[in-house]
Amino acid sequence: MRATGGATRTIPYAAWLAQPAYLAAEVLLALCAGVGYSLADDTISALGTTCDSLDATGCSSAAWAMNLVFIGFGLLQAVGAIPLVRGASARERVVGGLWVLAGVFSVGVGLAPVDVHPTLHALVALPVFVAQPLALLLHARWLTTGRVRVAGTALGVAALAGAVSFGALLGADAGSGAAERLAIWPAKLWLPLAALTLGRVGGRSR
Repeated sequence: MRATGGATRTIPYAAWLAQPAYLAAEVLLALCAGVGYSLADDTISALGTTCDSLDATGCSSAAWAMNLVFIGFGLLQAVGAIPLVRGASARERVVGGLWVLAGVFSVGVGLAPVDVHPTLHALVALPVFVAQPLALLLHARWLTTGRVRVAGTALGVAALAGAVSFGALLGADAGSGAAERLAIWPAKLWLPLAALTLGRVGGRSR
């Protein structure tokens, strides 16, 4: 990667620095969702589902807020990848394209809540579970070095394991929420580190 400066590269990367706030927003909304929501057993998408009765479980009284979180952080993820999409190497462009793909489809998840558009929601959610773990793993392996690469590889493997586990547990009574979060959360922790190190180590990664 070219270690060039300038706002055209640093501003988009700065969008990635906000990604850990997604975790705080999701956990906060889960705690406020109402009686019966479980981080371990209920899916993330359920937080974007409106409760239709007072005793409903696995839903949220602030579904609109979670859907805005999906949209906002998806956009930030895609914007942060723009310099990679425009990068000098094929590896940069592949990694950037995967991050953009995952971000754009995350926006789709928020625009098509599962209780309103179940089929469309499933279609737009699937690419996230494929593109995002791959983006994380390839980003770490191709564009970083040293301890950053080790950390990213570990997070990428965890995300891939989470995605596979989530697919196996989808529809089960227990464990699907934990598996889904294992698939999604590592990227939110990785992106700020990537933003801070791309210009410094990216040029020496190949």
